[in-house]
Amino acid sequence: MAYRYFSAERLPADEALYPVSVTLGGDEAHHLIHVMRVREGEPLILFDGSGAEFDTEITHVKKKELTAEIHARRVEDRESSVCVTIAAALPKGDRQRWLVEKLVELGAAEFLPLEAERSVAKAGDAAASRMNRVVVEASKQCGRNTLMQLAEPKSTKTLFSSDFTQAEENAETLKLIAHPNGKGLMELLEAPENQGRRVLAAIGPEGGFSDTEVENALNSGWVPVSLGKRILRTETAAVMVCAAAAAGQD
Repeated sequence: MAYRYFSAERLPADEALYPVSVTLGGDEAHHLIHVMRVREGEPLILFDGSGAEFDTEITHVKKKELTAEIHARRVEDRESSVCVTIAAALPKGDRQRWLVEKLVELGAAEFLPLEAERSVAKAGDAAASRMNRVVVEASKQCGRNTLMQLAEPKSTKTLFSSDFTQAEENAETLKLIAHPNGKGLMELLEAPENQGRRVLAAIGPEGGFSDTEVENALNSGWVPVSLGKRILRTETAAVMVCAAAAAGQD
């Protein structure tokens, strides 16, 4: 079985050029060379986030990089048919990694770190760098050839504003805000008028959204959705919504 690795550089798509040599460096090359201890002649599958994957053969191994020869390219669409964006307040520590990893596996198109009034973790550059690494690692594992996008953090003031909600690109989106007094999740997702719609779900921090945040969301057209009788952690709620939105649609 060939190893599967990510190329941060876009790979040649013109099959008329094959076989063509490409160089792999950075963390991916380091792992292949010093952990997996690959050798010349071994097969390697590369993907570059474009939706395609490439059958290659390792031709040269150095200390910090390796060269591979591309022999074939194929488009393998493993994306969900429903475009799901999860906007969630970041949990602390390892729970951030778990959240991003599972959203990638479940097929979320985008993750938007949400800055809420009661947020417990900040979405700074260090967090963004960690999450980007997790996106790549999870994509390698689950077979996705298109990377889940990490959006710029937004405050609840921006996300729940009329300007954002009524913007042309968001007008047809089903915008859900987790709230204990909302309708049932599956009831909303299975409604005929919501079939095939893009889903944008806002998940609050451990303390929940404030009354002001909820009021702003409802006033600008967000739909409250209940996730059941039990209180869920932020990352559990986010994964639950993502899984439900993709259920039966892949």
